[in-house]
Amino acid sequence: MRRSLLGGIPSDLVVTDVTPDFQERVPRIRELGLFDRVLEARVRELNRTYGLAKEKELTEGFWRAESHLRFCLSQELEDYSAVYFSNFDIFTRMLACRYAEEACEFICYEDGFSTYVIDYLRQDRALVNRHPQGSLLAGKVKEVLLYEPRLAMRGDKLPNRPLPKISPEDRKLVELLNYIFDYKSPRQEARFLFLEQSFRAEGIATNDLELMGICRDAVGQENFLVKPHPRNPENLPWKLGLSRRYESRVPWELLLLNEGARGITLLTVCSNAALTGRLVFGLDMNTVMLYRLFQGKVLWKEDPVLQRYLRKFQSQFAGEHYYVPRTIYELERILDYLGGKHE
Repeated sequence: MRRSLLGGIPSDLVVTDVTPDFQERVPRIRELGLFDRVLEARVRELNRTYGLAKEKELTEGFWRAESHLRFCLSQELEDYSAVYFSNFDIFTRMLACRYAEEACEFICYEDGFSTYVIDYLRQDRALVNRHPQGSLLAGKVKEVLLYEPRLAMRGDKLPNRPLPKISPEDRKLVELLNYIFDYKSPRQEARFLFLEQSFRAEGIATNDLELMGICRDAVGQENFLVKPHPRNPENLPWKLGLSRRYESRVPWELLLLNEGARGITLLTVCSNAALTGRLVFGLDMNTVMLYRLFQGKVLWKEDPVLQRYLRKFQSQFAGEHYYVPRTIYELERILDYLGGKHE
């Protein structure tokens, strides 16, 4: 029987070193027996080497695609009927080269708001999309799986299919995820949690630290905590004294599944993790989006599309506890209303 790679039954799962603590996750996933095989993939260096490479370097890299895949994967690939992926990176593009002549579909699944907003395969977006081998992925992708297909506005012609919503009442699934991520209920209390984004990892200059400081001063240091983004090179909000150190290492979504809203108010520029509660779990929790006060670019090329996405989300899914302040004064008044301590 031909299997699928990254999802489906029977199937192989690939866990990459982009996943935080991936070496701790792999043995637990294997022990559960959910997949035929669980492969490890060290793709960071591969993506770093070829992610922004020029045409000559790309040609050399794709010419050696088979050896690159063998080197970064812990086991040999097999024949697959489908490959499920979330990143349009060099690793995925080399997989598309590997299965270019086979009846193997590539199916993209949601990875934050970028999957709704960015047409990663548009030819004028990146050199790799115009490269003979790099562009093979465009012909292999058949559809995109999203929790809310109605919000998609990438501009490509790929069909969007719904992913099933996840219920916090599905205790079997929650228990499986808890085991994989070694979940423990957090000891820290914070009525106001700021979800950091990966601006520093992307080298984008912003005023997000200033916004954190304004929020902390409005609600009180003891009520405020910043959840650092795992891709940022250091926990700068903690080092600068803007927040206590965030101790938990589990995904935010897993905390939501286990603890619910728990009286927390979420603060963020525009992290999709702040929208997950509504899009995936149907939770209507206090959420303050700061993108109207933000200075800098969230995405290098798609910020206007992202703005439309956020406006559409607000009009269709926001609920009664969703706030988008237009001024600092309005932000402070909202935080006062939600239980802050602004003088």
